[in-house]
Amino acid sequence: MWAEGQVEDTINSEISTPLRQALVSHVIPQLIDTAVRVYAKYPLLPVHSVALGQACVSPDHAAPEAYARSLLAQDFDIESLYLDTIPEAARLFHDWWEADEIDFVQVTSGIFRLEELIYSLSAEFVMGLQKAKPAASMSALLVRPPGSQHSLGLLLLTQYFKRHGWQVFSANQFTEEDMAVAVRSEWVDVLGISVSEDRQIPAMKKTLARLRKLSGNPHMLVMAGGPLLRLQPNLADLVGADLSCLRADQAHAQALEKVQLTQISASVRSSG
Repeated sequence: MWAEGQVEDTINSEISTPLRQALVSHVIPQLIDTAVRVYAKYPLLPVHSVALGQACVSPDHAAPEAYARSLLAQDFDIESLYLDTIPEAARLFHDWWEADEIDFVQVTSGIFRLEELIYSLSAEFVMGLQKAKPAASMSALLVRPPGSQHSLGLLLLTQYFKRHGWQVFSANQFTEEDMAVAVRSEWVDVLGISVSEDRQIPAMKKTLARLRKLSGNPHMLVMAGGPLLRLQPNLADLVGADLSCLRADQAHAQALEKVQLTQISASVRSSG
């Protein structure tokens, strides 16, 4: 058990219960995948996820970053850290909590520390890709519905898109009007929305339809993802999006391909 000292139970039960349910049903499962990936350097292993998770729930606030940097110094791949190890560590919080090895406060603080780690390594991750970036001329607006509290998956997606050259517009909280201003005033190739709960679907469908009409890009691609996608595989159809993706690398690959095809099609029509 990795106790973090005497933690006072200050979480109001009316708030903690839905948060617990959300973590179990949405946030953590949404981050899991078993796809085989090819990396430039050594891919990290499950044992590294365990060690990172333990560091995140330990009393030492500097432990997660220190451990991650020690792995990178051994020539492990930073993309594997972002796409494999960090999501798997988040899943382990759920396992340890169910086994009563950590408490809910540690689950919450553990996820917060993972987000801190992502920010701490952001410069190395975003700037470290040494290959051509065909998305360098493309832009993405990546947001979550107003009031949504799930940010780890969207943060990973934002960092991955930036790493591969996208100009990314994103913020912790975007109102519908903020989104409207963004698609109207900026050229947005891809609008990515992270959906967490069923109850968000009706409003999000109306919002996306409105944003399409307001967009300065008549061919703006709309992409749906987030925690709800695991429970609703047809999420794109439900909210009126063009595609849906669970993983950051999958989202990037599909978005890049579709935007390129749209650009080629528009160019052909224009020249014709």
